[in-house]
Amino acid sequence: MLDSIYELDKIEQQIANGEQTYLLLTEDGEPKGFAAYAALPDDESVIKVHKLYCLPEAQGQGYGRMLISAVEQALTEAGKSIMELNVNRNNPAVRFYEKMGFGIVKSEDIEIGKGFILNDYVMRKSIS
Repeated sequence: MLDSIYELDKIEQQIANGEQTYLLLTEDGEPKGFAAYAALPDDESVIKVHKLYCLPEAQGQGYGRMLISAVEQALTEAGKSIMELNVNRNNPAVRFYEKMGFGIVKSEDIEIGKGFILNDYVMRKSIS
C-alpha cells in the first residue's frame, strides 16, 4: 500500500497536475514532516488532508501542529471552511487530531486491493 501511495512518479504527477498540494516542513535544512491536501471535488467547502506525516524522531515536537496550521491557512485563503482527513481507527494520531479540534464524523472501511482494507475514521474540523 505504501509503495503505491508514495511512488515517486505518482507524487510528481500529483504535484504537476495540481491534484494535491504538498508542504514540506524542514528545520535547519532537515526534513521533519510533510502534508498533502486538495479540495474535495464534490464539496467546494472542504479541503481533504490526504497525507500528514512527521518522522518518528520528530514526533511530539510540534511539527504536526505546524503542518495542520499551514493547511488551515491555505484553507482560509482558498475560502474553504472545513478540513477533512482519514485516520486508521487504531492509530494513536486520532487523539492528536482531536486535540487539534477535529471530530469523528463517521467510520469507513475502504478496500484498497490485494486483500488490504483500511479501517478508518473520517474526521473534520470547521474553520471560521
